[in-house]
Amino acid sequence: MNIKYILAAIFFACNPIANAADKTPANPQSKDWPNWAGPNKNCTSDEKDLLKNWPKDGPKVLWRIKVGTGSNHPSVAGDDLCFGQLDEDSLHETFKCVSAATGKEKWAHTYEVPPVYTVGWGELGVRATPTITEKNVFAVGTFGNGFCFERPTGNIVWKSNFREQSPYLDGSIKNNGNLEWKGFNGSILPVGDKIIMFYWQGGNPAIPAWAKTEVSDKMQVYAYSTITGKVVWKFEETCTQGTRGPGLVTGTGLPINFNKEECMVIHGNRQWKILRLSDGKQVWNWQCSGPNEAPAWASGALKPVGPNLYMDELNGWQKALVECDFSQADPKPKILWTGNQVHEAITPPVIMEGHLYGFWVDNRNEASELGGSPGKASFSLRCTELKTGKLQWSQPGFFMGLSMSGADGHVYIRSHQTLTLIEANPKAYVVKGRVEKLHDLKNTGPRSQKGLLDWSMPVISNGRMFIRTPGEIICFDIRERKSPAAARKNN
Repeated sequence: MNIKYILAAIFFACNPIANAADKTPANPQSKDWPNWAGPNKNCTSDEKDLLKNWPKDGPKVLWRIKVGTGSNHPSVAGDDLCFGQLDEDSLHETFKCVSAATGKEKWAHTYEVPPVYTVGWGELGVRATPTITEKNVFAVGTFGNGFCFERPTGNIVWKSNFREQSPYLDGSIKNNGNLEWKGFNGSILPVGDKIIMFYWQGGNPAIPAWAKTEVSDKMQVYAYSTITGKVVWKFEETCTQGTRGPGLVTGTGLPINFNKEECMVIHGNRQWKILRLSDGKQVWNWQCSGPNEAPAWASGALKPVGPNLYMDELNGWQKALVECDFSQADPKPKILWTGNQVHEAITPPVIMEGHLYGFWVDNRNEASELGGSPGKASFSLRCTELKTGKLQWSQPGFFMGLSMSGADGHVYIRSHQTLTLIEANPKAYVVKGRVEKLHDLKNTGPRSQKGLLDWSMPVISNGRMFIRTPGEIICFDIRERKSPAAARKNN
């Protein structure tokens, strides 16, 4: 099987990379991690005074709690830590809020879902990370059960069946893994008074005989009200041949201000498209890849990385840096470089101090064995200069089950059962700490044994690091303890 389909499928099942900024975070002045990919929406935190060197056995564990199956990372705001899970009976999903300080449960909501085998890789549990705002918690389950909860109580403000708008309504497409419907994986991220959800329907080459209607490749963008959860507007476009993603992809886009109007940039149908938030009308587009290029997988994956600079996957597989000034009526996008050997089909990279840290597949044959084997190190970590795309160094030896985040000049790396702290150092790969065997493989199922439940990125918030394993959430203390003399000097 073609590795690019496998890794793209893994990526979309476990990482809603297309998600954009929530313009109303829980508290922009705090050290929260209130939504997918953190406060900066790029897998980094601005938090300081964190441990620069870990003890031999890793940072101190403050608490650990047993959790159900889920490939979403927890969100943290103040003392609230929220996450979703597939329960042990595999017939219910639950969203929970616990104390970030103690792990003690505050509230939970459980609801029934279809059997997990009706979606591809159903054993991965809830995919999308909840979003915590000042008053609410927004969440969506694997089957499109969307919720707005009151943050203090967990009472339901509204619930919505997003699956009503999804292109596939009847189970999954089982075509050797290439076109499995992976369920809903794009987090609910409010932009003003709207929630934007992107659906990418792959209708070619395989539509099952039991499907009610034949469909062609299609992209759909829906806007839902944050107040009611109901549809406000819809944008739909039939895609050109070859732009199909791996089954149903969900996500959102990048909020911008364009021609003095609030808009959203969507990456789909080989284009960057600007849709007006008020009514969903397309007001600009740019053909960013041609018919001979690989499909552009990500739906809105462009991320701001500097003044008028955006990172994207224009050829659908490798990174590209684009200069584009959205403050102008004609933004005139310009590709500065492309073809860099780091791709988001595995996990989002971390960009720190002008350099990009991300993974590359070294052995595609080994990596393609049902998502790879933890006994085979098929990946390398690479550091690339952002402004030029030049490779600085490459470190092999990483295993399937990869994610990363960054803070305080360091990068936190998940590699299956291992957690590693390295310097954000463009000159060399420098390890500053490691935790071995975060979890064992007993009673965790075949997916976790393949590393497919280790996608949850490390979450950094208020001097703590939260790690979700296949069966637990572990809270580590990573605050740097200053000597009394140093503390007096700083004061």
